[in-house]
Amino acid sequence: MDLPLHPLVVHAAVVLVPLAAALVITAVLWAGVRLQVGAVGAVLALLGTVSFFVAHRSGSALAEIVGTPYEHMAWADPALAAAIVFGVLAVAWYVQAVLLHRAAARSTAPARGRTIAERVTGILASVAGVVACVFTFLVGHSGAEEVWSGVAAAVAA
Repeated sequence: MDLPLHPLVVHAAVVLVPLAAALVITAVLWAGVRLQVGAVGAVLALLGTVSFFVAHRSGSALAEIVGTPYEHMAWADPALAAAIVFGVLAVAWYVQAVLLHRAAARSTAPARGRTIAERVTGILASVAGVVACVFTFLVGHSGAEEVWSGVAAAVAA
């Protein structure tokens, strides 16, 4: 069985990016689970970004063999860019959250809450996660339509 890499790796991206976005948004909004859930969200965001990169590269290689799915490929670059931005912001936010938590734990002064930079980065990571989810849906839907469009006609015939 000689299955191309692209159909296998796209499913990782389709699962990891929305899951990471949900976890990062939860961690940004809920202080009680911030460090634990944020860690998982940041790692999954990175894995989703890597999956998107591999899917993008393998999709380009597959297009040379089976033909170019133009609509699907039109969404591929923006989806990859959104995944990269989300991955970078999710990790940056999590690092800020951990550093702030450690600084607060070492300090004898009462904690003043989150810093403006960490809040802004958390909001940006959350927004980037939603945008990455939208582009994940658009690129995934166009790819699925391309793959499955002729299947119903073939089955009916």
